[in-house]
Amino acid sequence: MPEIVLYIASSLDGFIARKDGDVSWLSPYQVTGQDYGYSEFLRSIDIIVMGSRTFEQLPSFGPWPYGDIKTYVLTRRELKTPEGARVVPHSGSLDELLMQIRKESQMGIWLVGGAAVAQSFLMHKAIDEIIISFIPILLGQGISLFGDTGAESGILLHESRLYQNGIVQLHYGIEYPK
Repeated sequence: MPEIVLYIASSLDGFIARKDGDVSWLSPYQVTGQDYGYSEFLRSIDIIVMGSRTFEQLPSFGPWPYGDIKTYVLTRRELKTPEGARVVPHSGSLDELLMQIRKESQMGIWLVGGAAVAQSFLMHKAIDEIIISFIPILLGQGISLFGDTGAESGILLHESRLYQNGIVQLHYGIEYPK
């Protein structure tokens, strides 16, 4: 069965964005020639899942970054799909989406974000792996990646990478209580 992977960046204090959704604090860490394993990871997935706020923020970063990878967007609103993107709006239940994407995927599923989507998947015990890049910054407040889900899970470290600029990337597997 294809794995659902949360691949995301976070401040050291656990925030994925400022309160207003701003992620400009990531810019100093976008180094030419260094993609922190992103290209390799992107080759390992064939479906993307994201929330509507994440989807709506993408145009501010430039052209559609995911090529023709099928992208499910959790939303109840009408979406303006970028040219060349394979976007599928999903307004049904998370259980329906999980059945659909696990049936369709042959490789892996990337849970892009945001926090509400990650928390929902975690509460449904639907995240298999977490690859998190901790950025060496304390935001002090913002949008918390995991929040207060009440979902307790065991975490197994698969790999860690330290980059010269202080980013630490951790790759975990999740073990949910029975």
